[in-house]
Amino acid sequence: MDPAHVHLYDTDFVKNGRAVTVLWASCTLFLGILEIVVLLQPTWVLGGEGSGHFGLYQLCEETDWGTECRGPQGILEALPPFQTAAGFMLGALLLVLLSLASIILLWFCHSGTVYKLCAWLQLTAAFCQALACILFPDGWDSPTVRPFCNYRSDRYELGTCSVHWGFILAILGTFDCLVLSILGFTLGKRHDALNPSEAKPSKKESARAGGLL
Repeated sequence: MDPAHVHLYDTDFVKNGRAVTVLWASCTLFLGILEIVVLLQPTWVLGGEGSGHFGLYQLCEETDWGTECRGPQGILEALPPFQTAAGFMLGALLLVLLSLASIILLWFCHSGTVYKLCAWLQLTAAFCQALACILFPDGWDSPTVRPFCNYRSDRYELGTCSVHWGFILAILGTFDCLVLSILGFTLGKRHDALNPSEAKPSKKESARAGGLL
């Protein structure tokens, strides 16, 4: 292949890779903001007949004076039936924020290891958030939330209630974490391919170097 074409290919490949990296970092930032909103908003389930709505931390009832929300007094203390789901959601949020902080390392060291570290954090966050979404309906039989569904709700059955936008965004956020982790692994492999000197040497090369010594 003509060296000029090779140089042009490498240049375009690097530029495209940088654009994808910026997009990946921006999507991770957006995901972090989305995770905070979804975690704290009491809009996971909509009560039947306009009775109110609830999430992981608060129950909101519709009254003649407007919407009244209540929940545990402690900071980030979830409603009793959803404490496990809230714990996994909080873990997913922390992992996403940690991956976002790790992306800053790319400005100081352009190593494929940084991409892979962020990808592993995002993949673990996707796993935690998936568990949160699976465990959340397990608390629908709680006496705390059953009045919102005319006492017809049960585990994994909403009765007269319906899924609200918070729960839907939590599910979509799981797939978003998964897609971003796959993109992170892809960017890491691409960087290692463009910079083989930074990649970890293989066992054969290590053994050969040891033999020469």
